[in-house]
Amino acid sequence: MPSLIYPDFEAYSNSIKGIDGEMRIAGRGDGAWSLNMLDLDGVILLHGRDGAPVLYRGAPHAGRFGVYLSLPGSQTALDGQRVGEDSFTWLAPQVEVHGFSQVPARFLGIDFAEHVLLDQVAQVERLEVAWLYRTGTITATAPRVERIGALVQRAFDVHEGDPDAFQRPGARAAFVSQLAAAVLQCHLLAGHGQASPRRGRPPLSRREIVRRGIEHIQRSLRGEAAFADIPSAVGASQRSLNRAFDDLFGMAPHQFYLVERLHAIRAALRSADPGDTVTGICSRFGVWDLGRMAAQYARMFDVLPAQELSRALAGKSAAAVVGTVRRR
Repeated sequence: MPSLIYPDFEAYSNSIKGIDGEMRIAGRGDGAWSLNMLDLDGVILLHGRDGAPVLYRGAPHAGRFGVYLSLPGSQTALDGQRVGEDSFTWLAPQVEVHGFSQVPARFLGIDFAEHVLLDQVAQVERLEVAWLYRTGTITATAPRVERIGALVQRAFDVHEGDPDAFQRPGARAAFVSQLAAAVLQCHLLAGHGQASPRRGRPPLSRREIVRRGIEHIQRSLRGEAAFADIPSAVGASQRSLNRAFDDLFGMAPHQFYLVERLHAIRAALRSADPGDTVTGICSRFGVWDLGRMAAQYARMFDVLPAQELSRALAGKSAAAVVGTVRRR
């Protein structure tokens, strides 16, 4: 199937299957948000391109595992580790991961149903099932990781040439078995060459520091707390906060707060009611320098706040007219 082009990052993010999470634009975009997906009944393949640098946090659904392979030039880090040519990020069910990209990223993704992997594990000697339930960076060798990427890309090419190719159970089962085996062999190599991936809290409680920090930032955006109180609210020093946010998101807590505030303002503008103004909406979030905020907003979303509000109100007005005509 051809890649789907999405008008904005929300529609793009919501289309990524197998994982629940939140994506935030963190810089100016330079292209479309595109995603190609291939569902093989138990395995879903993804080939995506982000339209801008992003921040991300999320976790796979229960009973689903994920593989994230960063394509060249993407500058992507997940849980504080760069995803390189000899590694991929393994995502365990319901274990949250944090990440960021410094440029619009390109990636390949694999979403595995639990039964697919467990059926294959029995054929891989010395691999402990418990490893699969730990999220972390799997470092193997570049050729091993390249083979996974080549299998995924080949599947897309085969499907494009013959949309019915994987409708034949034998072909589908053979491909899924090869792909799962390639991924599990990397797990085995990682187990021999590095410490076990992390389960739950990472060293120095970075996840907990970030979780509490994000919780405080959301409270401050709702006017329930002051952002400046974040060290005491989290129970960590400013230095520890800075280090944890930089490791997981590539930015300091205050910069993360500013990104979240711009997204909150965007959501409020898009859901505005007649009579709402940019000034009134921004004041809810403690913004007083409207000129500076407007410039930041335009750099982030390629539209001015006043234009965003105008579009939202025009859309509601048109919908109201249509509703009136239908009632007649």
